[in-house]
Amino acid sequence: MNLKELVAVVSAETQIPASQVRKVTQAILGQFVELIEAEGKFTSPSLTVSGAFYPARPATEDHQARPERKFARMRIKRKKTQIKMDEH
Repeated sequence: MNLKELVAVVSAETQIPASQVRKVTQAILGQFVELIEAEGKFTSPSLTVSGAFYPARPATEDHQARPERKFARMRIKRKKTQIKMDEH
């Protein structure tokens, strides 16, 4: 799914104009970018997102140098009732 598809789905489900959904979605994604760059953490009842990074690696005989890379780790929090149902 890309941004355009996400905006269309949310707009259709909420009856909010796509232009407004796009603005809010872009603002939220901007906050996630800042969170990842700062190696921060976001939590909600259903999802946790934390920023992390791979440190830079110098060049060796076998590998090229690699710059530091930042990325996000995402975890889906399953509800307790869902966990119980999955166990049976």
